[in-house]
Amino acid sequence: MTEKKRTLLDIDPADRARLLASATAYAAGRRTYVVGAVSDVVAANAGRLGAAAREALADAIRPAADAGDPIDVPAWTRALAALETAAPDGSAGLDGNAVDLRILLFCAFRHDMGGDGAGLWTRLLDDPPEEIDGQWRAISARDLYEAGYAPQGAPKPSIQHLEPYERHDDPAWGGVYLKLVGGTE
Repeated sequence: MTEKKRTLLDIDPADRARLLASATAYAAGRRTYVVGAVSDVVAANAGRLGAAAREALADAIRPAADAGDPIDVPAWTRALAALETAAPDGSAGLDGNAVDLRILLFCAFRHDMGGDGAGLWTRLLDDPPEEIDGQWRAISARDLYEAGYAPQGAPKPSIQHLEPYERHDDPAWGGVYLKLVGGTE
């Protein structure tokens, strides 16, 4: 059996905890492939989290592990066990395989969209990891566009999109949108 190639997202501990929390909140109850991807990254990085972040993630995961969808329970149970038993690991960054990390970023972005998380995404887009490539940017820009966060007059996303249902005047998310489509702030 071939060992999976590991990737390391170079992010600080607070952003690492925030990404894991946001992705977990988005994935819980989804009953899709995102559950396995997010739970695997949570498990792989459990020791890199502080006690408070591990407990907060465990609290978020416990309902899905205890009484969630039967398809998702094994993945969440593994992540919960890792959070509860992880030995401290002072390693930097966020570890996982490239596909799972990319899915984690999508989930965290979708969860944060429109909330108070624009600052995190602005920082990540200032010096983007390789997982935030052109395709990731196009899909995320489309999500913001359809949710109404593209500034008035900004370029449309490069992939198929729906027209926004409503417009939001949120400069922080407007700035994230412009970074995604290569516009100016």
